Amino acid sequence: MPGLGKNSPIILSQSRVNFEALIERHGQFLRWRIAKKCPCVTTENTVNIRCEKCGGSGDIYDYQREYEDVLRSSVRDNIIILPEGYSDSEVLEIWDSKGRKYKFCRCDDFIQINANITNNELVDLRIKVPLIKQKLNVLLEKVDGGFYRVPDILTAPSMIDGVYYQAAGDVIAAHGLKDGNDNSVNVLGYRRDMILVDSTAEKILAESIDYIMPFKFIVLSQNLSKEDMNLVNTFNGDAVCTFPYMYNLSENDVLTILSGSMTHKIVIEKRGQDIDDTIPDFFISQIDSLETQTETFVEGTDFVLIGTNKLHWKTRQPKDNEMMSITYRYHPTYRVAKDIPMLRTSEDQRIPRKVALKLFSAFAEAKGVNRNA
Repeated sequence: MPGLGKNSPIILSQSRVNFEALIERHGQFLRWRIAKKCPCVTTENTVNIRCEKCGGSGDIYDYQREYEDVLRSSVRDNIIILPEGYSDSEVLEIWDSKGRKYKFCRCDDFIQINANITNNELVDLRIKVPLIKQKLNVLLEKVDGGFYRVPDILTAPSMIDGVYYQAAGDVIAAHGLKDGNDNSVNVLGYRRDMILVDSTAEKILAESIDYIMPFKFIVLSQNLSKEDMNLVNTFNGDAVCTFPYMYNLSENDVLTILSGSMTHKIVIEKRGQDIDDTIPDFFISQIDSLETQTETFVEGTDFVLIGTNKLHWKTRQPKDNEMMSITYRYHPTYRVAKDIPMLRTSEDQRIPRKVALKLFSAFAEAKGVNRNA
């Protein structure tokens, strides 16, 4: 069958709706940390191995806090209505198909254009969308182990047959916590959508909570297409990630797959009394067992997980320098090995992008990859 000629009327649809549907059906929920160069890196690209900020890695990690996008919308009576889900976005500029830019004013989701435009004419809006969300005056839900959960920061349930799964957002800051008697409550740590505090009150109210929801990208390590297999082999990777064009994954960014877990068994030494112990992995899902030669310790009773990989002891704990046998489940974590230069449009339509991933096996706590806040 001959290929499409340059003047063929056939259009290959790579529209936003199509690839968003593809990612929705085949994507995995994941946690994305962006890597930035530490100021300790010199112009010769050497790193201060004693740097406390980056742990000697040359990279520091943060959350992607916003992104820019362009929406196409129709005009009715010189008014544009923002689509659902964009209420908290900032509209930067508006233009039509001839490149004419318009002044505008906004009230909630309604945008008034200061010009006369024909009804149903299409215009483009460049917007800035925040990824850090905020909840105000939040009543926290008390759970086991000294944790209080922030309600309603979960993804929609998984559609996989026979599997009920929801990924939790990351709480990255909590402000103005008080108990039912109006006493201030201190934050000890965070874990996913939960906050560990120095209180056992039945009721805790927070003035504000900052959080970020999981992303949904496609990550494949098996049954790769020929194109993706060549990509993995070229950059000595382990997987390929496909993601929407508006995001900017780049080298050394870290992705943790939240919709799957693996089991690992280790032995580590208790560091000391009343000191949190670190499990040398990036994102622990749960502790299946924790034992010493003489005792067994239970999650929620003797210790709780805080952050992504720390054991916070509540009461009973192993002796100093005692060896602990731990069986736990963890979420696979990848590092972006190479971001692939790709045209973001095809036949005037925007297409998803790809990066090659490498399993992030060289754990180093000082790098701060796994910090919640």
